[in-house]
Amino acid sequence: MQKIIVLELNEVPYKVIDTYISEHPKSNFASILKRSARFVATTPDEAQLHPKISWQTFHRGVSGETHGIVEYNQTDSIGMHKYPPFWDLLRAENVSVGVGASIGSYPVPEDTSNISFYLPDPFAVTSETVPAYVSAFQGLNTRAVAHSSRNVKAGGGKLDDALRFLTNFPRLGISANTCIQTVKQLVGERLNPARIVRRRNIQGLMTFDVIFRQLKNEQPQLTTVFVNHVAASMHRYWAAKFPDDYENNQMPQSWRDTYKDEIDVAMDHADHMLGKLRGFVEKHPEYRVLVVGSMGQHAIEHEVVRNQLVVGNFDNFAKFLGIPEGNAKRLASMEPENVVECSDTPTLEKFIDACKSFVIGEDAITIRRMNDTQACFWVDRTNLDFDHATFNGEKVLLKDTGLKIEDIQDMSGSTAQHVPQGCCFVFDGHSDLSAHGTGETEHNLNAVTSTIISALGVAPKPYMKDPVPELMGALLGMPAGSVGNVEASDNSGVADTAKEAEPEKAVEPEKVAQTV
Repeated sequence: MQKIIVLELNEVPYKVIDTYISEHPKSNFASILKRSARFVATTPDEAQLHPKISWQTFHRGVSGETHGIVEYNQTDSIGMHKYPPFWDLLRAENVSVGVGASIGSYPVPEDTSNISFYLPDPFAVTSETVPAYVSAFQGLNTRAVAHSSRNVKAGGGKLDDALRFLTNFPRLGISANTCIQTVKQLVGERLNPARIVRRRNIQGLMTFDVIFRQLKNEQPQLTTVFVNHVAASMHRYWAAKFPDDYENNQMPQSWRDTYKDEIDVAMDHADHMLGKLRGFVEKHPEYRVLVVGSMGQHAIEHEVVRNQLVVGNFDNFAKFLGIPEGNAKRLASMEPENVVECSDTPTLEKFIDACKSFVIGEDAITIRRMNDTQACFWVDRTNLDFDHATFNGEKVLLKDTGLKIEDIQDMSGSTAQHVPQGCCFVFDGHSDLSAHGTGETEHNLNAVTSTIISALGVAPKPYMKDPVPELMGALLGMPAGSVGNVEASDNSGVADTAKEAEPEKAVEPEKVAQTV
């Protein structure tokens, strides 16, 4: 029985991978890429390039303009129910699945048939998981994400969360390596406070360990593993790792010297994860690993960011806007974006109107309606040298509105941003699959989705793209060139000419998040 592990290596492009290999020729990346089938997966999203959209595009097999999901924790869109995630399509056909922190996977489905394990994404509103004891980790994980959304900060957890975590620690699967790395991190940041930013890596290691334990225990036919810590480092520290990618690198030399190793350290941890997966598939030849990025990153124009306006206390902010207590709540999201959910449509409309009357500097707060009860808004002014705004034409102090000016610990906004092309490669524990693809050919990200479904013996839906024959051959371990007219691996009848249906399209404004 064919089984697939999808390692969702968020936004990592081949430039970063190939540079790491050249500098670390004995790494897992180096040895694995030599015998991997290598492709380029390009997201079809046009309105906005962002992981909150591109991973939904990958999971659902249609473009962002088609599925209409534009934010984390969005509860409804024009295509949300029409185009379900591929793990739901698979388990409906009795394929067992394990979901590991994939973006858009919250909440746990009510019907858990054929779910071997289910850890929702790190922006989840609540901590439910399958099995239930994994929620002991998820509770701490989601609190850490919310607490350190812009700057990495110590603390933020609750005592009962910590106690549940410690009680369940033996069966969560946190490895000895991760424990050692955690101790080294805590000591290192005491000696050099700038190293606190590396806590993101530790969080990534712990998440991987929890998923890996479930993979070993349950061994489902499909497993997803989402990894974000490298993307976070690339956004912030590209200008330190690749200083010559810019006509005018704005970051001072002292900053470059301080943070030049951050991407490498993040890649070291990703390399460790890749090695663990290689060891697993060597013992389990029925598995192959597909590593995919959903998109990539590249250098952008930037500036030193010394401070940023953030929502310090959302309840106070909502109260200032005139929203009755308890009628609006902020959901987990990625700075500088804030997702608000209101009790009803009139309350949402009142919130939107109030934001449009709230002017910071020269511009009103940017806000975008998501559906009847949700909206996303931005207050992301940087390098502020004033402490006030205007609301309904009256001057107000920012500190009286629930907003605050937060100093940025590493002086970075984004020195790299999203591009459509991302990595996509396949390996197993024994074969040389390199003849299937050399990394030069670009494929629609949605076609990668169809190929995964087909390789697991299920026919893609008629609205999906045609599977990629070369990728199919790699996932099935077949000789290069042997896959012609692609069919599902159990001959269940993939339509050779399946085309995407003409769907409704959502409109997405050109607003780009600065940080991950």
